[in-house]
Amino acid sequence: MSNDSETKHQKLPREQITPEYIAKIRAIRRERHEKEQRELELKQLRTKYFIKRPILYIPNKRINHDRPLIDVKIMTYNTLAQTLIRRTTFPDAHEAIKWHNRSKVLMREIKFYYSDILCLQEVDKIQWERFWADALAEADYKGEFFTYPGKVHGVAIAWNTKMFDENPITVIPLTLDKINAGGEIPTTTRTRSVALIVALRFKTGNPNYDLNKPNGVIVATTHLFWHLFGTFERTRQCYIIMEKLNQVRNELNSSNICNHWYTFLMGDFNSQPCDPPYSSITDKPAHLNTRSKAIIECSASYHYSKRRNGELSETSTPSSSEEDEDGEPTPADQPTDPRPHSYNATPEQQEIVQKIINLHNTIPLKAVSLYGVGYHLVHPENSNPTTQNGEPEISHRSIKWEGLLDYIFVIKPWNPAAIKNDPETIETIGKDCHVYVKGYLMMPLAKDMPDHVEPHTGEFPSDHLAMMCELALEV
Repeated sequence: MSNDSETKHQKLPREQITPEYIAKIRAIRRERHEKEQRELELKQLRTKYFIKRPILYIPNKRINHDRPLIDVKIMTYNTLAQTLIRRTTFPDAHEAIKWHNRSKVLMREIKFYYSDILCLQEVDKIQWERFWADALAEADYKGEFFTYPGKVHGVAIAWNTKMFDENPITVIPLTLDKINAGGEIPTTTRTRSVALIVALRFKTGNPNYDLNKPNGVIVATTHLFWHLFGTFERTRQCYIIMEKLNQVRNELNSSNICNHWYTFLMGDFNSQPCDPPYSSITDKPAHLNTRSKAIIECSASYHYSKRRNGELSETSTPSSSEEDEDGEPTPADQPTDPRPHSYNATPEQQEIVQKIINLHNTIPLKAVSLYGVGYHLVHPENSNPTTQNGEPEISHRSIKWEGLLDYIFVIKPWNPAAIKNDPETIETIGKDCHVYVKGYLMMPLAKDMPDHVEPHTGEFPSDHLAMMCELALEV
């Protein structure tokens, strides 16, 4: 039966009107009603420019603390680089894809949520200079931008100058290709991926407190390597970022500039919650289950094309008809499934994978996903602890794929000698980090999103969704 109208007017013999038939018709009508309700809710949220999402506050949340608190909102947002847009990838975008339209909506959305710390990815270098820097300054932000030399888009961190000193304590750009993990594991291919770290100090004149030596916030953002077989490289890049954060924390703690440094890592990790890049920084000691071991060992076996590795110029003619997802020539005899359930790795591949996991376990820091530990308290139907580690279902939708790629992590000390890896909760974050989660920017379920991909007029200006946490920090 194709639709409800057919069932309403079609007369069936009494003997065909079985309980199963009645249940089927009711299910069709219920599904149609639920879809109409979701569309109505979206229309109610939709403004002229974008769909507003509410902050979902944790109910009956009591914060036990000994010092004054200040509310801080932190956001991560992949804004979709204009230089990456192709009409074939966004066939329903129409006028919404044009930068002179999309840029206005992006800033309206950012100003509407008005986070105090803003991490952006896929920021066009030319648009940072022509648009972002001035637009953010008008909204009381100051920011830093960084990209790989010659690359057309990069990452940025902006902060509210009403809350933080205008000038950061330190700015550390990382070109992840140029750093050997642990001094011994070089990049497996040219990725041109970067990370950016800034250290910010709360203004001493803030009306919420008056201290001679206030606390500070270390913020890092990244956009990890995108490639179907890039799991090993992304895991290597996570190690480099965590190792650098450990170094920065040690240096700043010994500098006596601030009483305490809160540390956050945000960005587009191009990885799912079940993948080794995520688990390598959140599960301590880091380890690999059977599936993740197969995925990362398969990734370590992949041979990237000469163009990807920089051995051919961008205008060189490929010598093979085989191409990877970026349209580059690739060697023959490659693995074809980037997410196998089992993989017969060579001893060399097994060794390099174990090396990177061992390196992760030398860093006395652990990343805890803020959405992962608490989103179930405000939106349980969109927080699956089994398949998603408590994370929301999606932060990105494209024609080919949808899922979660973006994260907000708080970084806490971890003892490498520890054997037991206790599960993290909202309470442990408050106790160990003095970071109290008050609420989350609502993340829609895939079924609640419009039928087409974004951007779209009056809906969302990027193919990623911004993620934001409202926190209370001790000062």
